[in-house]
Amino acid sequence: MVNVTSSLSSLSFQEKLVLYVFLFQVLCLLLLAINGTVLKKLLNRYRHLLSGDRPQNLEELLLTLGERINKIETELKAVEERVAKMEEESINYIQRWALHRYQAFANTGGDQSFSFVLLDKKGDGVLVSSIFGREESRTYAKSIQGGKANYPLSDEEHEVLVKAIQKK
Repeated sequence: MVNVTSSLSSLSFQEKLVLYVFLFQVLCLLLLAINGTVLKKLLNRYRHLLSGDRPQNLEELLLTLGERINKIETELKAVEERVAKMEEESINYIQRWALHRYQAFANTGGDQSFSFVLLDKKGDGVLVSSIFGREESRTYAKSIQGGKANYPLSDEEHEVLVKAIQKK
C-alpha cells in the first residue's frame, strides 16, 4: 500500500486527473451494464405480458374483463331489485307464530285444548283456539290487526298472542 501511495504522489496533477476520470468511466460502464441487464429483463417481461402464451393479449383480456364486469353489474342491479321486491312482499308473510296447549276443563284429561296464532311482520294475522270438552269441542278464529285482537281474548289466547309478538 505504501508503494501505491508513493507512486500516486509522484504523478502529476494531469496524470492523476486522467486516472480518476478513467476509474469514473469504468464505474459508469459497470453501472450501465447492470442497468442494461435489468432493462432487458423488464422488456422481456413486458413483451411476454402483452403477447403472452395465452390465446389473447393483455389488451384483449382487459376488454373482456371490462365487458364481464358491466354484465355482472347489470345482473347485480337486477338481483338487488328482486331482493327489494321480495323484502317488500315478505312483510305480509307469516313470520311469527306461537302455540299454547292447555286443559280447558277440570274433568278432561291431558292438554287437549289449544290456542294457535299466526302473524306477519306488521302483527296482522289470525288466532285459532280449540276448546276440548268431554261432550263437545269448539273451534274459534279471531282476526289480529297490529298485534291486537278484534274480539275479547281468554287468558290463554292473550298469552299465546304475547308470545308470538315477542318473537323476532
